[in-house]
Amino acid sequence: MNESFLHYLWQFQYFEKNNLLTSAGEELSIIKTGTLNTNAGPDFFNAKIKIGKMEWVGNIEIHVKSSDWYAHRHQADQAYENVILHVVWENDKPVMNRQEIIPTLELKDRVDQSLIKEYRRLMNSPTSIACEKSFANVKELTKLSMLDKTLMQRLETKANEVTKLLKLNTGDWEETTYQLLAKNFGFKVNSDPFFQLSKSLPYKIIQKQHKLIQIEALLFGQAGMLPTKTKDDYITTLFNEYEFLSHKFSLKETQLNVSQWKFLRLRPANFPTVRIAQLAALMFQTKSIFSSVVLADDHSAYQNIFTIHPSAYWQTHYRFGLKAKGKVPSMGKSSIENILINTVAPLLVAYGKQKDEQQYVDRAVNLLQHLPLENNVITRKWNTLGLQIKSAFDSQALIELYNHFCQTRQCLNCNIGIAILKPNK
Repeated sequence: MNESFLHYLWQFQYFEKNNLLTSAGEELSIIKTGTLNTNAGPDFFNAKIKIGKMEWVGNIEIHVKSSDWYAHRHQADQAYENVILHVVWENDKPVMNRQEIIPTLELKDRVDQSLIKEYRRLMNSPTSIACEKSFANVKELTKLSMLDKTLMQRLETKANEVTKLLKLNTGDWEETTYQLLAKNFGFKVNSDPFFQLSKSLPYKIIQKQHKLIQIEALLFGQAGMLPTKTKDDYITTLFNEYEFLSHKFSLKETQLNVSQWKFLRLRPANFPTVRIAQLAALMFQTKSIFSSVVLADDHSAYQNIFTIHPSAYWQTHYRFGLKAKGKVPSMGKSSIENILINTVAPLLVAYGKQKDEQQYVDRAVNLLQHLPLENNVITRKWNTLGLQIKSAFDSQALIELYNHFCQTRQCLNCNIGIAILKPNK
């Protein structure tokens, strides 16, 4: 038995309520269960009960054993002074608060054993999705409501990360957007060095450049990738440009080392050299990247922002000095969609919340609804359960559901789990 299950029993009143008595033998009626508290303090606020002929309004504290009150040192915490009822699985010890015994309700003989058995089955399931055997029996409306919940939870979590970075950048949205995009251009393997690159080369410096070759020189040079000796005219031009610009803007001290970049086991189209060239092209064609993202008002407009073509050299090369056998592909559709899902949507939510303008949050949701679903290990697991995944809205919601509910067995906080555990009456 654990407290999470007891919270669930109390919140939904899934126990026998006929002839309720406190541990002292007094008649007990539950008028209002109270509001679940997810922070420090009593478990449920503003409950209302009746003991004997007296009505009480206050807080509810829940423990597996009544003696846990002392184990958790609640007797020394003023936050627990207004507890009107102690709900426990086992009443093993009377509990005093302000010189008086706290009324206690013991649940162990009032809960249907089949409910306990089903809960334990979920918690001990060997499968990654605990409810997979019961999933088909859950109403579609319940599943959809949970997807709405997890999608917004995922967007808010990512938006909070944007806000933290914004604070580090002293409220500069352009700089923040540039850093987030740079990190995304590295995708999983090179996201860290790309992020370090963006922090070592401020966006304000890039905005001052009027030629693509200058932006390429700054990015490749600051990445530590420029060869020092070569007969290649393009590379020589980059090297000379970087030498001049790095001295002008005092950049050498924050220059990355080429060893930080990973090429091994990557497809050539995902080489960091190719991605840096694409990032340079984006920075060149879009002089105010944050403004462009905020002003775009539909899916096609966002696609246009990130439909970029690098310079001629990077259309025939994957790495410096090594010519490709064929034409190097431009940034693919799936890469653009990845950026829209993982950078643009959270950015819009963060901006909307800061400005208190719902339109930007709605725009992020609408964007995800117009993007195709993501095909990965997690979405394929849900597909096997017969769930119809239609868009990135669904796949993002299901990734959140899987990672933060299924993997941590938070079934009692999941609408689907709650539906499965609902007792038959």
